[in-house]
Amino acid sequence: MSRVLILYGTTDGHTRKIAEALGETLREEGCALDVIDAKRAPSNLGPESYDGVIVAASIHIRTYQRAVKRWVLRHAEALNRRPSAFVSVCLGILEHRPEAQQQVQEITQRFLQRSGWRPVATRTVAGALPYTRYSWLKKWVIRRIVAKTGGDTDTTRDFEYTDWDDVRAFARELASHLSRSEGRRRSPPPHASSPTSVFGVAARSGDRA
Repeated sequence: MSRVLILYGTTDGHTRKIAEALGETLREEGCALDVIDAKRAPSNLGPESYDGVIVAASIHIRTYQRAVKRWVLRHAEALNRRPSAFVSVCLGILEHRPEAQQQVQEITQRFLQRSGWRPVATRTVAGALPYTRYSWLKKWVIRRIVAKTGGDTDTTRDFEYTDWDDVRAFARELASHLSRSEGRRRSPPPHASSPTSVFGVAARSGDRA
């Protein structure tokens, strides 16, 4: 049984929901799971006790949660020695403007380059607009920003844009890769092979799915 850590950072709670959905699917696939909020992670928590690691964080003001960035920077070397994946949660993926898509990619790439972490796969996932949980000031600011992009501006309700089927498929792909990795450890191949991503494709620094 593969043991997996899902470490997440969240501002309004939606990335926690995504982390829990990833964990639920991985458990269904036979993995043992720890799903932990980066802000509440024990000081001695590291990747070393796990066969695989997923980090999930959301973009706010062009960056990710500080607790996630610090943890990844501290453990980048250990993360690079095992299968790991990054899930970036944002609303920018919903915009059709090329410059908006480029900005999302740049934020992710900057985070990975500065930390030195090379996840074998990344996934950009659409987030949510939980208007009813915002303070009146944040609700006003977010509504103005969203209105400029033609998004949903009814602040009396919440909007959720996450493709849950895609999230669950991503988790199953990781579970399949971990299962194959466990089999290879038990029966070492006669010659070295190229590093592979969770999709069985040669890994490249900063790959995106």
